[in-house]
Amino acid sequence: MIELIGIIATILAVTGVLANNRRLRWCFIVWFISNSITLIIHVHVGVWSLMVRDVIFLMLAVEGWRMWKLRKEPKCTNVNT
Repeated sequence: MIELIGIIATILAVTGVLANNRRLRWCFIVWFISNSITLIIHVHVGVWSLMVRDVIFLMLAVEGWRMWKLRKEPKCTNVNT
């Protein structure tokens, strides 16, 4: 069962990367969920170093969500040559 949960977390993490590559802000929500799942797994099995990593990634997902909300996208201009 824990293996299946880990696979789901990995699928979510890859989905977050793909969304980030397309500059979609919801990638941070997906990463937050993925990292929350892996945090629970790592606490359950007692892998404390990865638990710390997961907490850091959770904080970075929150920061990314906040930063992308504040950023202003430059306007694209159509230049005819």
